Amino acid sequence: MEVLQRPLALVEADRVRWANSALADLLAVAREDLIDSTLPIVGGLNLDRIRRSSTEVALRHTTGYLLDVVVTTTLVSTTTWMLEFAMADYEDHKSADYFRKLQALADNLPIGILISETGLRIGYVNNSLATIFGLIPSDMLGMGWLDAFAEQDRGMLRGLALTALTGVPVRTTMVVSTAHIDLRTLDIALIPVTSRDASVSFIGTIQDVTEQVANEARLSFEVDHDALTGLANRRRLESDITDRLARLSSGELQGAMIGFCDIDNFKLINDTLGHLAGDRVLIEVAHRLQEAGLAAYRFAGDEFVVLIDEDPRSVREIEMVLADTISNAIAIGTALLSVNTSVGVTPIEAGDTASEVIRKADRAMYARKQMRAS
Repeated sequence: MEVLQRPLALVEADRVRWANSALADLLAVAREDLIDSTLPIVGGLNLDRIRRSSTEVALRHTTGYLLDVVVTTTLVSTTTWMLEFAMADYEDHKSADYFRKLQALADNLPIGILISETGLRIGYVNNSLATIFGLIPSDMLGMGWLDAFAEQDRGMLRGLALTALTGVPVRTTMVVSTAHIDLRTLDIALIPVTSRDASVSFIGTIQDVTEQVANEARLSFEVDHDALTGLANRRRLESDITDRLARLSSGELQGAMIGFCDIDNFKLINDTLGHLAGDRVLIEVAHRLQEAGLAAYRFAGDEFVVLIDEDPRSVREIEMVLADTISNAIAIGTALLSVNTSVGVTPIEAGDTASEVIRKADRAMYARKQMRAS
């Protein structure tokens, strides 16, 4: 057995019962010192009851240096294993070259990357991360990465990093501002990594998503709002009515009304003064409804809808308020255009659908319009 070049050990109940000279030489210890001791494997080695398996581990040399080795375990009895050690052949696996390629990739990725070395200290920052903060990578090494954030944000970032060091991945989106950058929205993820010596560090990504968030907000707004007036549109109106119907049914909302408003003779305005004048009227009506603090919607064309919750006033009183809010002169160029509106208000009743609520309000508006015409 002694002529074998591979380091060997017999292990029983996690204790070395026999070791050859090659293993003693590898660890720089006397053979007798290995007997009845535990092997200096970082993190220990779980010996499963299987015939044979190979695992990469770190052996601690007498000097404290970590040796990367592959240990192959063979079960030789119900309680005893033969362990065979081999230096991990990184050249064959081209690990060093692989690492260099990964670093080159990280250096040039458009997403910010940081890697901790000990605790909260950062040992690597790529160019993209430094650019986000208007700095150079060396400015963010050590604890400097926390200094890149505004003072009021550092506590939160420190907490996220400490959580990652406990082995829990974390992710958040936050708005930051520093002396070097304007207000930006950052997506931050910290991923824990356990090293061979069982210590925990983390890899982090920081991505500037300011434009993405702004675009998503714009698209979301456009889906539910009218492009000309900026008011919520018919789609949003139906959703909000459905919500009120549910709250009325549950008793959360004690009462609600809907007002339907139609600008009188709007086609005549378009035909005589042009569509730009018509658009100016629609924009001004929307502005007046918003200024009055009303939940207003552009339903279609020259038709507007308002929703009123738990208002003690009567239907007729609210109709008069809405008519007065809209029916004032509007300046078109150097002229003042008299604008009148027909308004119908009706209660929203639990048990109706959103479509039925809108139809009732529409009929109430036309009834008022006919009364005024007669």
